[in-house]
Amino acid sequence: MSAGAGVSGFAPRRRPAGRGETAVRAPGPGRAAARVAAAALLLAVPASAAAQFRVESRAVLVDVSVSRSGVPVEGLSAGDFSLLARGEPLDFRLLDRESLALAVLFAMDVSASTAGERQRRLAEGATLFAAALGERDSCAVVTISMAAQWLHRFAPCDPEVGARIRRTRAGGATALRDGILIALAALRGGAGRGVLVVFTDGDDNLSWAREERVLRSARATEALVYAVIAPPHRVSRSVDTDERGRRFLRRLTESSGGRAVRVEADRDLAGAFREILEELRVRYVLAFTPPPEHRGFVPLEVRVARRGAQVRARTGYTARP
Repeated sequence: MSAGAGVSGFAPRRRPAGRGETAVRAPGPGRAAARVAAAALLLAVPASAAAQFRVESRAVLVDVSVSRSGVPVEGLSAGDFSLLARGEPLDFRLLDRESLALAVLFAMDVSASTAGERQRRLAEGATLFAAALGERDSCAVVTISMAAQWLHRFAPCDPEVGARIRRTRAGGATALRDGILIALAALRGGAGRGVLVVFTDGDDNLSWAREERVLRSARATEALVYAVIAPPHRVSRSVDTDERGRRFLRRLTESSGGRAVRVEADRDLAGAFREILEELRVRYVLAFTPPPEHRGFVPLEVRVARRGAQVRARTGYTARP
């Protein structure tokens, strides 16, 4: 895992890191500061990571959702799938998803707009999600407001995850893209199935990172990204700003093979987390070894030999030398 960043030229007042917490400043142009933040996040790698995943280290995972009319299609075999890179067929394996541990990172918007009932409902949803994960799975929480901050480092999941979210003081502005960028970096190079679950109302009024930078990071990270998007408590000065943030989240999630889940009210938050968890349990996982001639971003396509099947999978991967 690696990540990055420090702010240069802008220093808003920030709440000091609480006991057991690590504050990570939002991304800026300073490369030295980025390396320092990356080193700090590196400490969060689970010590047991190597034991969780037995596919060769260069293998690329493609997490696939297959549905028909909104209902998951289960019971497919490797022969039902085709995997193409730049239009050319690839050899792949269909993995047993139960053999792959999940590493779930919750990136939670705890800016001023989440205070009160919304924060309580958010904590309830995270608690239900964490409680349903298996013994080998791990989870972590990064909170996002004016800075990204570790609230719970990778460890076996337990109800304390939700309790910590509930005790967090909500407030301040939102550096959403910066926080997502740091969360993605924390999942890079990890074991098993990396999943990022973002909660927000879509508003971002503080980030340094541009949308395209975050999208590039998502391609390199290979994590599956979901977003739970709640309606804003207030309309921002520009309605277009809110909608632009939600469009960005849709692009981010869809490019990874995940999706954005919109809720109409805070009481629906727990149900949104449950919906994501249920989908993770019925997804398929393909693995392939990148051909040596691949360089840079390589488009991928997954096809399924089922009439009317709707397929969601990552749109490509970043080939490394």
